[in-house]
Amino acid sequence: MSEQTSITQDLESLFKKTTEANKIFFSESTKFIKNISASNVRGEDIFANQTKLFKDALNLFVKLNIQHTSNLIDLGVAITKKMNSQTGNGDTTDETGDETKPAFVLNVSAAAGTSAATQFLLDSNKNEPIQCNLKQTGYTFQDDPSIAVTFETIFSPQSFQLNVGEAQKVEIKITIPADAKEGIYLSNVQVEGFEHTYFSLFINVTPYRETKAKSQKPDVSSKTRKKKK
Repeated sequence: MSEQTSITQDLESLFKKTTEANKIFFSESTKFIKNISASNVRGEDIFANQTKLFKDALNLFVKLNIQHTSNLIDLGVAITKKMNSQTGNGDTTDETGDETKPAFVLNVSAAAGTSAATQFLLDSNKNEPIQCNLKQTGYTFQDDPSIAVTFETIFSPQSFQLNVGEAQKVEIKITIPADAKEGIYLSNVQVEGFEHTYFSLFINVTPYRETKAKSQKPDVSSKTRKKKK
């Protein structure tokens, strides 16, 4: 359901409720006036005996204002979430604020100072071609989430059209600096073209190992022995 349709339905519901309320108000007011005219009760006596009526009316008024304030807060939260979703900040929560789960998880491992490679297949169950683009967040160190690093990551391809009934293979190459701290890092990759879809990329960085070239011994030529005469 589109947002425009939802707003139209809400307005229609509000209009119907307002119309029904006005009918009840005029009907009850007419009955009240007729009852006053037919009775011998004075007006001041009626209001003097309706303390509970005014108390209930005041409570309803307070509740109405509380509900109105609550609706304004909900509106502000909804607008803020909408603004964040339009900026594409890599957030992993949906429109209801619930934490979403990755569509799948990739795990790779490599030593610092080297590169790691992995790949995945992406398919679609939609009835029309989709223009996809991969958008990645930074890498977060899992032992200390306050540490964020940047590893050069190349997607091949990064942008592509996913046709109906076809699957697209995407290769990933990650270059790890030699000074990278040992441990597990996480990066989330959004798949633009699929609403609220992303996958997680975990990379286990092992200690840096410097490869030393083996020293080669010089060749020893065989000596030529002189034959005794």
